[in-house]
Amino acid sequence: ADTTLIRHGCQHSGNGGLTGLYRQGGFQISGEPASPLLIFFWIYISLGLPFDLPIRKALFSIDLFEEADISRSLFFASFLVLIATPSFSSPLIAESDSRFETSIGGVALERQERRLRENHFGEEWRDGINFQAALWNRLSFGERLTLVIEPVVITPRDGRDLYFRRGSLRLVLFNIALKVGRDSLWWGPGRHGALLLSNNAFPFDIIHVGTASPFRLPGLLARLGLFEVEGFLTRLEENRDFPRARLFGLRLVYQPLEAITIGISRITMFGGEGRPGLRLIDIGKLYFNNPNQTGKFEVNELAGVDLRLDLPIGRILPGHAVELYGEYGGEDEAGFRPSKPALLVGLEWRHEGLRVRVEHANNHVRNAPDVWYHHSIYHSGYTYRGNIIGHHMGSDAKDLYLRMDLPFLERWTGGVDLEGENRHLSSPVHEEIRRLGGDVTYSEGTGLSYSARLLYEQIRNLNLSSENERNLYGVLTATWQF
Repeated sequence: ADTTLIRHGCQHSGNGGLTGLYRQGGFQISGEPASPLLIFFWIYISLGLPFDLPIRKALFSIDLFEEADISRSLFFASFLVLIATPSFSSPLIAESDSRFETSIGGVALERQERRLRENHFGEEWRDGINFQAALWNRLSFGERLTLVIEPVVITPRDGRDLYFRRGSLRLVLFNIALKVGRDSLWWGPGRHGALLLSNNAFPFDIIHVGTASPFRLPGLLARLGLFEVEGFLTRLEENRDFPRARLFGLRLVYQPLEAITIGISRITMFGGEGRPGLRLIDIGKLYFNNPNQTGKFEVNELAGVDLRLDLPIGRILPGHAVELYGEYGGEDEAGFRPSKPALLVGLEWRHEGLRVRVEHANNHVRNAPDVWYHHSIYHSGYTYRGNIIGHHMGSDAKDLYLRMDLPFLERWTGGVDLEGENRHLSSPVHEEIRRLGGDVTYSEGTGLSYSARLLYEQIRNLNLSSENERNLYGVLTATWQF
């Protein structure tokens, strides 16, 4: 778990003019109330819409959806935010959080040159020495404006060694949060995987809208509990069967009691070059009309429902906490219910720093081989930049994961994990993967921490062949939060 971030404050007041007064703990900046127009202006030009003024040609020659250009968009957006944040009757406190992480790994792959680093933003392990450095930064003006940017250096890597893993601008008005930029989404209570959305693939360049905090319905309906709603729209990469296909998702979270959380999610892949697009009203027709229609309504859809339940075991065993969670998803729809189902279930037990987790996922469907994350029209599948957007185990697979974390000395913690994964279960030959890992972390009181991890991986029937493979991963990591 991340150490609590040490915050450095700065003040923003609405007296007019731009000042940069460096003081202990931060600086003071003030601006005129013009941000709605300028934020709209930034979104407009960042998304690569037809706007041919010289400033766009100079600053935005590549649109936001290209890997390199998010830096230009977000740096320019941060400047606009600083000079154009609305005036407030009282000073607006700005806080900055930063985390620098660097790691070096030695990887010995017996037969392959590279392996996917699961649940890690689509990044890969290469045979030999792997180096990575990431600087995550967040600048928050109260709860109204937040800017996040994370440059990363990875070597070796296809393409540029330096790129932006994440970067976004988030604006909150009337409990509605609008976020534009690059980010990953994780939907569902799973810890080791998620059926619909995870950080297994490269982060999306995304427009995301949702509630900034849980809300209650008005009047007597407030007794029903808390609600959250979120939705997103992104376009996928160009190098696929239908270039720049769109991905739209909608999620509702309902918490009737503090110990119970229910989520309902639905994701639609549509459009792309060579396929008809959809309007907003067409999305509504998809949701409420009969499924599996033809024409522009012949899209790739996934849906699911998830549940998290905190058991009241602390009443019997003080200091103990047990959480049960699960996710049920469908790759298709029948009778307005998910069909061709997949299931993820898990349990987590916590006690005085000790944490034990067991999680199982299964998307094998009898008489429907490789149905999950594949589609009859979108042959590139439910992927982004070549990696599964949902659970890292892939299609027609089962995964069992166990992990235990425990403190054993002052400032020292350790963990061990075991994973068994079976893929291509409908085939006569299955690919079987077994992993055994362990790690140790030392944390200082200054925000510094150091960790070492060793992982052994054994693969039988690699890529459904008769070959087997044994791999070894060793990683040293240093993290500084400030």
